[in-house]
Amino acid sequence: MNHPMSDDRLKLTELRGSAHSCGEQYGRAFETAILGFLRQELRPDKKRLAYARRCWPHVERTSPTAGAFMEGMAKGCRLSLDHVTLLMLHEEICHLPHCTAFVATGAATRGGKTIVAQNWDWAPNLYQWGGLLRLRITGQPRTLTLHYPGLWAGAGLNEHGLALMWTTGGVFPRIKPVVGVPTYVVIAELLLRRTVDEALAYLDTLRHAGCFIFMLGDARGGSITVEAMPGRRVTVRDPLISRANHYRCNDVIRCGKQITPSKKKTSTLQREARMEALLRRYRGKIDAAATKKILTDRGSAWPWLHQYPAGRGLVAVDSMTLDSLIALCDERVLWTCRGGRAPGPWVKVKV
Repeated sequence: MNHPMSDDRLKLTELRGSAHSCGEQYGRAFETAILGFLRQELRPDKKRLAYARRCWPHVERTSPTAGAFMEGMAKGCRLSLDHVTLLMLHEEICHLPHCTAFVATGAATRGGKTIVAQNWDWAPNLYQWGGLLRLRITGQPRTLTLHYPGLWAGAGLNEHGLALMWTTGGVFPRIKPVVGVPTYVVIAELLLRRTVDEALAYLDTLRHAGCFIFMLGDARGGSITVEAMPGRRVTVRDPLISRANHYRCNDVIRCGKQITPSKKKTSTLQREARMEALLRRYRGKIDAAATKKILTDRGSAWPWLHQYPAGRGLVAVDSMTLDSLIALCDERVLWTCRGGRAPGPWVKVKV
């Protein structure tokens, strides 16, 4: 019998109040977990805390709601603001290739609905940390997000039907981060917008610290992919786009001096190829049911799209699919499915 590593579904936490109050409630509720996650993932030192301190003014100036939440979180978990900002820089500092995502809308989907989905691939030791967070911040749209201790907005959607999933970029070779707004702060603020165009307008106001590939869709049928690195950002509009962990836009590839990834050292090329093949198979019929089949696919040769240790003699793996996520923008619904040897069950949660 296969015994799951933890509960077979993500625990949902709901908070309401001002941004500062929600942050403080969050900090208190997850205090011990935040301390443990920070130590495990980022191990604060003078150099890292100094970097975080330089990034904070960018957060304060361009991301007021997230900034207020961070101030509240710092109070609630009894950490300095420098430590909380460092935590938000997880993507910039722990920058590794993981995740596969797609956005589909219009003629690509059944009924012209908008779907944004991904496999959240991380190190197996992070499996225990995930959860769902429903925030009702006064004066802001309700949000439903995947969260890890201190990283309250990993991916998700809001009450207006704007959804965001994403993957890592800028790792072939690694592009160094700069002083700016941490990726996890950018995600939190983007999910306070109504449409993909409002999200793009927000991106134009800031200097982001790191690299990312965002997939956004909205209930009005908007869908975009944003490939970004410090100082450069390219937006692609298409009814069906998928990405793994390497850039596809020539301008970003050239500016980041990126090279073709090695199939022996990373699975990004194989995962993207498999995702594209499955999307072609279901094109025009993509709905929640088809997306569940796509994300949990293990029908190709290893490495599977839905990752889990496999293969003769394989005793360790750098990443696995911790969770699969499907945002149905029109319905304001998030489907989640925990990874593992036998993934599932799928759980439906409304914003």
